Parts: sequence; C-alpha cells; structure tokens
Amino acid sequence: MNGLFAPEYLRASIVLALICVAVVAGLFTYLGRKTGRTCFALWTVSCLFYAAYLAARLGLGTGAANPYLAMLLATCLGLSAVYMFWGDFDLVNQPWRRQELWVAVVIMVLGAYVGIFEVANPFWAMVPPWVLLGYARLHAGILYHRHFSRRGGLSLLALAFILWGVQTLWFPFLEFWPAWVGLAHLVSAVLLLLVAMGVIVEQEVALTEQKYRGVLDAVTDAIFMVDLSTLGVLDANQQANRLVQRAPAELVGLNFLELCPSLRKEGSNRLDHRQMFKAVFKAHNEFHLVRANSAPPLVCQGETSLVQWQNRPVMQIRVREVADDHKINQMVRRAEKMSALGQLIAGVAHELNNPLAVVVAYAQLLAKKQAGDDAVRADLQKVLHESERAAKIVRDLLSFARPCEPQLQPVDLNQLVTNVLAVRDAQFRAHGIQLEKHLADRLPLTKADPIQIEQVLTNLVTNAIHALTSRPSPRMLLVTTEETGFCLRITVADSGPGIPADVIGKIFDPFFTTKPPGQGTGLGLSISHTIIEEHKGKLWVESEPGQGAKFFVELPVVPCETAGTGEPVAAPVAAAPAEHTARLLIVDDEPGIRDVLQAVLGGNGYVTDTAANGAEALRRMDEQQYDLVISDLHMPEMNGEQFHAAVRERDPQLAQRLVFITGDTVSPHVRALLERTGCRWISKPFNIQAVEDLVAQLIREARSTEAQLAQLYAVPPKRAKLFHAATPE
Repeated sequence: MNGLFAPEYLRASIVLALICVAVVAGLFTYLGRKTGRTCFALWTVSCLFYAAYLAARLGLGTGAANPYLAMLLATCLGLSAVYMFWGDFDLVNQPWRRQELWVAVVIMVLGAYVGIFEVANPFWAMVPPWVLLGYARLHAGILYHRHFSRRGGLSLLALAFILWGVQTLWFPFLEFWPAWVGLAHLVSAVLLLLVAMGVIVEQEVALTEQKYRGVLDAVTDAIFMVDLSTLGVLDANQQANRLVQRAPAELVGLNFLELCPSLRKEGSNRLDHRQMFKAVFKAHNEFHLVRANSAPPLVCQGETSLVQWQNRPVMQIRVREVADDHKINQMVRRAEKMSALGQLIAGVAHELNNPLAVVVAYAQLLAKKQAGDDAVRADLQKVLHESERAAKIVRDLLSFARPCEPQLQPVDLNQLVTNVLAVRDAQFRAHGIQLEKHLADRLPLTKADPIQIEQVLTNLVTNAIHALTSRPSPRMLLVTTEETGFCLRITVADSGPGIPADVIGKIFDPFFTTKPPGQGTGLGLSISHTIIEEHKGKLWVESEPGQGAKFFVELPVVPCETAGTGEPVAAPVAAAPAEHTARLLIVDDEPGIRDVLQAVLGGNGYVTDTAANGAEALRRMDEQQYDLVISDLHMPEMNGEQFHAAVRERDPQLAQRLVFITGDTVSPHVRALLERTGCRWISKPFNIQAVEDLVAQLIREARSTEAQLAQLYAVPPKRAKLFHAATPE
C-alpha cells in the first residue's frame, strides 16, 4: 500500500479523477439538455471548475507551492462549491438570485487571496473552499433523498452524493498525511463513477416510471394501489384523484378503509385483507366511495388483482362510477331525440323559407315603389326587419339540423371582420355603441369557409349589441385581430353586464338562451362553436359579472396556394339589354316565388316565362330559346339537379347560365352540387337587388360571348348564339 500510493503515483490518480469528472460533467450536460432542468447545467459548471482544480493540481505536482497557482486552486474549489450549492437550490425550485451568486464568487476570490498572500498559509486558504464544496455535495445528496428517493431506502444517486461529500470534507486535512493524497484522489474517482452510475440508474427509473404513469393515467377507470399490510394508498391515477376529489398528496398514504366504508376489516394479516377486498370487489356488486368536502358518496363497481409494486405485493383496485352508465344511456337517448328533432326542423325550415322569401321580396318591391311616402316606407322597413329576423332563425335551425363541413378557400380575416362590422354600422349608431377596431397589419391568409366565419362573427357581434343595449353609456365594443403562433385570433369584447358564473358553462349548449321569449332561439353560439370546431379552431369566452365579456375565436393558419382571397366579386351592373330583349325562364314549384321573380325581372325589361318543375321547363325550352334560367333545387317530378343535367345535354352554354335558388345552402349535398356544377345561386329569402345585379351580369357576359363569336365566325349575332350553342366544347 505504501508503494502503491507513494507520491510518484499522485499524478496518475489525479488524471483518473479528472477523467471521471469529465464523464460526470458530460452526463450532467446531456441531462440538462434532455430534461431542461437548470440544476444539471449548474452542476456541470461545478464539475468544470473542479476539473480546473485537478488540472492545476497536476501543474503543482509535488514541488514547492507557487502562490498564484495555489490561489487558482482555492478559487476553482470555491467556485465549484458555489455552483454546486446553486444547483442544489434549483433542484428544489429555490434558485439563488444573481446578486447572491456574484457576492459568493467575490467572497471566494477574496478568501483565496487573503489566505495565500496575507496569511501566507496555503492550508487556511484551502480549508474553507474544501469544506464548502464537501457540504454542497452532502447537501445535494440529502436533498435528493428527501425529495426524489423512492420509499423503502436510499437511492444510489443520493448515496453517491453523500459519500462524495463526506470524502470531500476530510480532503484539506490530507496536508498532514501527504502520502495519502493519491489514495484520496483514487477514492474520489471511484465515487465519481458511483455518481455517474447513480445518474444513469435514476434516469432509467424515471423513464420507466414516466411510461408507467402515462399508461396508468390513460386508463378511464380509477386505479388505487393499496398496501396489503397497512391498507394505505401507495399510488393512484388521475381518474382516482378526480373521483374522490382529493389531490395526489392527500390521497397517497390515506387508509383505504376511509375511502370505502363498505369494507369490513377482519384480521390483520395480508391473507385476511385480501379476503376482505374479494368480498366487496366482485362482479356486479355496488359499494360506496367517500369524497372530500362532505360531497355525497359515489355508487361504484370494481375489481381487484394482486400485483407486484416496488418489490412488494399490493392490491390493485379498479373502480368506476355506476352513474357513468346511466349518463351514457341518457346521452344515447338524447342523441336519438336530437336526430329526430333535426329531421323535423330541416323539413319545417325548408317549408318556411318559401313564404318568407315571398314576404321579403314583396316588401322590398313595395319599399321601392313607395319611396316618396315616408310613413309607408317606415312601416315596410319594419316588415323587412322582422322578416329578416325570421329568416335568420330559419337559417340557424337549418345549420343546427344539417351541420356541414366547411368549404375551404383563401380568406382574409381582416376583410371578413370589416364586412360584418360595416353591415351593422347603423345598429352601432342607433344604440350609441362606440366601436373600436384594431386589425393586425399583414395578417396572413388562411383557408376557411367565409360564409360560415361571417356567420360566427355576426352571432358574436349581435350578442354584444344586445348585451350593451341594457347598459348605460359609455357602451364600448372592441374587435381585434392578431396572429398568435400558428393561429389567427379574433377577439370580440364588450363592456356589457358580463356572464354569471352559473351560466357561462351553458352558453354553448343548443337552445340555451338568457334572452326573453321571442328574442332568441339559443342556437347562435352553439352553431358558432360547431363551425369553429369543424375548422379545427377554438371558440371560448372569458367574463366576470359586471366586467363585460370577451369572446375569442382562434383559427389555424392553413397555407394558401393563391395570393387572393377567392374569386373577385363583380360590381353591380345595370340591367341594360343589348341588341334584343333577354328572355328568362323561371322554374319553381311555389307560385309565390314565380310571381315575385316575374314581377322583379319583368320590371327591368326582361321577357319572362315560368314553369312549375323541371319537366315542364324542358317542354318550354323545346318551344322557345332562353338567355338565362332561374331554377329551384327542390321540386316534384324533376328536381333542380336532374333539370341541370338535362339542360347540360341540350345546351352546355345555357347550363352555365342556370342560376339556382334554394333555402338550404348548409346541406352537404347541396353545397357539393353547387361546387360541382359551378352554377351561381341565390339563397332564400333573397334580396331583389342582388337578383337584379346577378341576372344583369350573366346577361352581359352572354352578350359579350355572342359578340366575340359573331366576329370570329363572321355570322350575325342572333345566329352566333345558336351557332355557339351547337359548337362542341
């Protein structure tokens, strides 16, 4: 032994210790990057300063002490201790402040200077940093054992830190036994390897426990791990915590008999306890579980199994609430009722759209004719307003009864917000609402259904207006757009009365409303929530009573292939027939719809014919040539889809000038048909100005095509129309 640890072997033992420090520092660096824990990074710095000490110790060797080198040794040890302590406190989430760190660093440097140059005694310069470093390592082991070691013993990493700290504490006293310095460094190298092994073992155990915890928490049943000897709860999953309404710290260690009073303890050994569990936890047997906060007990069912857990036999108990089965049955029955209700609503809404369309259209016609009579015009405006309210209710009912997937296209959310707010500008002024609009610059385009998103924004703004009308001035409405990460967010905030806590959880439920009877169906927010979910986004609310409400809409940013926001909308054009009067065919099984469209378009100089269904329309087309056809989708004998197919076979160009009118634009089948055919469409109830503009635009496009063909084929324009219809595409 004396020969092995003679001074000539000191350098070899220091080199070995230096290699072991490098291994531990590498492990700490890896763990710091993998786990994101700052303590590992701080311990890495501590190891680097200790490695610097060992390297300087190699330079010192066994020769006379160089005071500057001795000061470097003491400083490196002191800084290693400071960063070790800093990592210890960060381990338990109590990090030092930077000011305290710099004070400690200055004290270490000054202490080394005073010990070397003022006291002129290297021993007293080295004792404080050695003692401080040893205590820091010992402190790390104690903290790790107290907070992270598993029950039943000391973890390998905690033991390695404690032994390393104890060994470090007697290092400065080797000054009196220089022959043992080499042995001390060799022991230090062994302890460093023990620390490295402890780190590896702890990470493997942590990874295994993480997988075990993930599997345990993914189970829908509540799971309790109960010690067969003490009947104490050793572990439980998240569902168990929610079931008994206790935090994990409150549940672990609790006697399971306090949770399950149905158990009757008989005997004190493991076999007796196992029989006790079997008597209660058997097939179809119900028992009670006690919850915290004096909540009523739960009726449950469950089963048990004997398993090995941390090298001991424990009882694994699986529990599920019996009430869950009743809830599932209620949800199934409710879904069946909602399905039947949806079919009924869809049929009623479709039938309501036709008379509503007639009322709205004739009211618009009368309002135009009575432009000089203010009293009559005001009365007609009231009729229009109430009719539009009824139309909105019908649209909401159809959206609820027949939810459809969004038809995605590039949209500019800022433009959609601007359009919705512009339409309601008169309402803002009438109710004294101050509108603030903050739209983000350069908001990226995303793919969404513009009609559905406008519907959502309209519902939110309308609800805000309704909430503000009952509040005194100032009445504020703030609408903002912003980009948050990979999402676009729209915020609609009002200074209204806010939403009570007992109501806020129900506002997205179908048919729930706080408005008086006759002022709301309770479908607006429910439909809006469904629409945003179909867009893979989120819709939520934040509100406190008396502090207003904030509704947030988040949509994911979906890359767009095109730079525009969809097809440009043509400007309205006047109905000005060109060389001959345009002839139109109106096809609808509702006489009121045919009459009002004939009155509107006939008043603009068009020649109009009518037909009650597609079959009758085809017979009229055999006798007469038409420039444009307006057809309903839902008709007897031959519906709109079949009629379009027949027209396309006869005259492909006329099929492109076929305009559908329908009150059901939310049905997936209808929207797919409109997209497939590429035909223009008008929604019932319709705005007569929109009908006039669309017809004028299509007639103008048709005349332009006729003129180009006449020039190309050198035939008169009237013959060019026929020639073009017969020309293959």
